[in-house]
Amino acid sequence: MNKRAIASLVVTMALIFAYYQLWHRYAINIPKWDDHALKATVLNFEKAESVGGKLYELYRQHNEHRIALTRLVTVIDYKIFGHINYEHLMFFGNLALLLIWWLLTRFFKPLQGAVWYALPIATFWFSLAFWENAFWGMAAVQNIWVVAWAMLTFWKLSRADAYWWWALPTAFMGLFTSGNGLFVMPLALGILLLQKRWKISLIWLAFSTFCILLYFWDYQRPPTDLSATGSIKEFIRGYLLFCGSLTESLPFGNFPTQMPVWFGALTIFVSFSMLLYILRSYWKRNFELDSFDYFYVGGVLFALGTALIVVYSRAGLGAEIMLTSRYKLYSALLLSFNVAYLTRLAHPRFREVMTMTFVVGAAYLFACNQHYHLYDTIQLRKYNVTSCFNWRNDGITSSAIYRAPSLFLENISIPKDSVFTGQACLVKNNSFELIQPEYRLYDLRDGGLYIVLSNAQHQYVFPTWQARKHSFRNIFNYKRYFIKGSKAIVPPPSSDIKPGTYKVRWLHFDRQGKLYFEDAKCSVATFQPAQQQNIKTNW
Repeated sequence: MNKRAIASLVVTMALIFAYYQLWHRYAINIPKWDDHALKATVLNFEKAESVGGKLYELYRQHNEHRIALTRLVTVIDYKIFGHINYEHLMFFGNLALLLIWWLLTRFFKPLQGAVWYALPIATFWFSLAFWENAFWGMAAVQNIWVVAWAMLTFWKLSRADAYWWWALPTAFMGLFTSGNGLFVMPLALGILLLQKRWKISLIWLAFSTFCILLYFWDYQRPPTDLSATGSIKEFIRGYLLFCGSLTESLPFGNFPTQMPVWFGALTIFVSFSMLLYILRSYWKRNFELDSFDYFYVGGVLFALGTALIVVYSRAGLGAEIMLTSRYKLYSALLLSFNVAYLTRLAHPRFREVMTMTFVVGAAYLFACNQHYHLYDTIQLRKYNVTSCFNWRNDGITSSAIYRAPSLFLENISIPKDSVFTGQACLVKNNSFELIQPEYRLYDLRDGGLYIVLSNAQHQYVFPTWQARKHSFRNIFNYKRYFIKGSKAIVPPPSSDIKPGTYKVRWLHFDRQGKLYFEDAKCSVATFQPAQQQNIKTNW
């Protein structure tokens, strides 16, 4: 192994190590949204008396998905530790990134200096671009592992060896990890047909039919339909954004949508060009292809097919929703497959220049993603911490199934106010806004400025927002990461406050770890009873 290969290996390992260190720093054992449904899974699993009843609790529908893997991991975690730990779910989900990365690096194995050529792939997968999946228990298992199972299935079948049957359990797991695992079945059958493995194709067809029938047995349309199809123009723009969403953080053009649109168009163009090239090669080689060709076809069509369904069902909600962190996995998948395939395809002389271009571009994209999405990571952690604290207004946050972590907010006693004097806040539609224009935040974790609402019965804490300082000049600036000024919308979206009159204060958590209150400009807020939005679920 030469010096360049050793350096590439060290950089790759450092990227992976740094990613999991960041995950450890920001992950916290607090359920988010759908995560709460896993408590019911454990309760129902324990109550079920028969094996069939227990299997059904793993199999049962969650929205339009079957999330058996997520439920299984939750039950195992509960059995081992005596309670659900959502950090364990997050960690298990993030482990799938290693499998995805390893499978993608197989493209480079036949090349001399493979470690160098594979270097850009690690930068796509071990960054904070997937912050929502990384720090959300259910999303981590469901969204990352379905990609891993799909790729593992295509990889096993593409090798055309005697161990093809390993693809049966991996495809089954993909199907019962997330709904888009359905795409694995027909795509895998297509690979087998292209390989002219007729007997195995018939076995796969029978297996796929059984799995799909099992998936839709007892299936019911979700009670709340969150889909919204849009116009053709919205669909096209949404599709481009989806496929290029990994580049949202690039600080150029009409930020943050222009670069995803451009890179989405480039990614789609390259993907279809490569698919046509493979089709032409299939014809010219007397209907024979390399194993990497089959792997590329399966992986790219899986990503493009997932994009098609998501965009079709969500385009009416606004094209920018396609930049959601959970969807960036598929943008990274397309980019990785195209980089890997082009590197293999290139002439050895041109391959060096191409790889250097990929490495420099990937390094800059990685730096942008780390800087840009650190903000989202910090805000998600603060949202989870304050939400966990606020649940105390509805009763006990811990139980035999879930134990809430200790929070820094427990280190200060929040007054239970009963006398309210001072300037009233302007509350419109049961919400008001507070700004502290001179405040500057330096801490990159829990520290900063919070809003406290308190009366004799209830106490709430909400985070504030600071604008990120993200530009070409500030990609490596973490000392002054935030723009001066702090803003709070009370209550934040998806948060509720019980009706009544509250005392309003700022809560500081400074760099020395000290907690102290400060009077807000308006010190009294009154909230009226609000009509609760009842979203029906099937979980």
